[in-house]
Amino acid sequence: MDKKILVTGCAGFIGYHLSNALISENYEVIGVDSINNAYDTKFKEKRLEGLNNSDNFVFLNKDLNNQKSIEELNEYKISTIYHMAARAGVRDSFLDPKSYITDNTNVTLNISNYCKSNDVNELIIASTSSIYGDSGENLMIEDKDEKINPPSVYATTKLAGESLSKNILENSNTNLIIARFFTVYGPFGRPDMSILRFIHWIINEEPVQIFGDGDQERSFTYIDDVISALKKMRGLNVSNTFNVGSDTTVSLNDIIKIIEDCSGKNAKIENLEKAYKDPFVVRPNLDNTKKTIEWEPTTTVSEGIKKTVNWYKENESFLKQLTWV
Repeated sequence: MDKKILVTGCAGFIGYHLSNALISENYEVIGVDSINNAYDTKFKEKRLEGLNNSDNFVFLNKDLNNQKSIEELNEYKISTIYHMAARAGVRDSFLDPKSYITDNTNVTLNISNYCKSNDVNELIIASTSSIYGDSGENLMIEDKDEKINPPSVYATTKLAGESLSKNILENSNTNLIIARFFTVYGPFGRPDMSILRFIHWIINEEPVQIFGDGDQERSFTYIDDVISALKKMRGLNVSNTFNVGSDTTVSLNDIIKIIEDCSGKNAKIENLEKAYKDPFVVRPNLDNTKKTIEWEPTTTVSEGIKKTVNWYKENESFLKQLTWV
């Protein structure tokens, strides 16, 4: 396999951890990020600071919605692209839909066209479980179109990115792999995501805001397991779509209890009105993922939260400087 890999969104949560993992395996990583202000940029700068310490990492501050920026990638002779860049967040997507269309759909379109024009071997793109909506008692299966019902602007823009990539790269020399992530968490996670935000609030004895009664269930997936899956998706030589999550769902109320046990502090819960179109249960079918890339998660929620709480405590002085939303 080629030792030079492009990772978009390298200063984001998943892109950062993926870049670190590839660097540790002696790959040369070309990292691209625009350092947008979707959340406190100090967090992204901190991640980038760690990556820049490696001789195997080259950082490009580029807006991939700009065609010139895309064309400038030619000098690096890339054979594999991990497209992890995205604008995440369900609630904010209703407030600023244009930014989500630009970052999640248009940029994915540009990357796909680049891959086709330059015969890039493989494009692995980050998608989301949000495209499924509420699974109820059913398991979300990748190739069942009737199960796809995006309930938000965010989910719709990610699904549009998937569809555009499939259409553009069909009959091309680029294999397209789509990774649909289910509620990823862990150290250096996004400060607007539930687990890290809950940890911050509980440790600092601030009110823990929950939209709804907290009984909604999610397939919480630890970041190390996600990175393991992404690495296994390389070199398949065939296009495919994979659910990447845990087949065990946990409620937000149970997550809070685990954080209380790990931190030694009690949560002050503040229940807010249920978020618009917030799914009650999101549960993946992992049959294709387990069979094709021989992957399944190995980190329990309790283990993952304990690691994340310990990381928060070790970095508390820095984390308290951030703007938490």
